[in-house]
Amino acid sequence: MSESPYVMQKVDWFQFRTADGKPFFVMVASLPNGFYTAVPVQLQVTPADHSLMALAATPETALEQLQTTLGGKSPEEIFTHS
Repeated sequence: MSESPYVMQKVDWFQFRTADGKPFFVMVASLPNGFYTAVPVQLQVTPADHSLMALAATPETALEQLQTTLGGKSPEEIFTHS
């Protein structure tokens, strides 16, 4: 079995907000030596219309609701604001 040319890292994303409410993301990645990095990043994000948001008590329930809300819509339908 040959060695992979890539190192796999688990990555989690967090959203921080500045004092004035502006959000930015932080990427937390595991390193092969057992340490973690936490890096603030700016991403180009296109949020869908607010009416497509799911609100629930757990992440799992929110994702289930979102699946129903999106109901097979195409990305163009989801990200085109009327």
